[in-house]
Amino acid sequence: MQVLTIEIEKDEDFFTAQCKEHSNCFTQGKTIEEAIHNIKEVIELILEIKKPKLNVILKDELMNTI
Repeated sequence: MQVLTIEIEKDEDFFTAQCKEHSNCFTQGKTIEEAIHNIKEVIELILEIKKPKLNVILKDELMNTI
């Protein structure tokens, strides 16, 4: 099974998640967990991949806040 790389960053109000391999797969959430849940749904709907395996990368700004 292919592992997809997801990059998460924070804007003013939300966490945004984008699939690096498929730039048309992106979403947001109020929390990191919600953003990850939402990007899984987007991948399932757009790419038709059930239960995708993700490699999540937090942008540098997030790493400093956790």
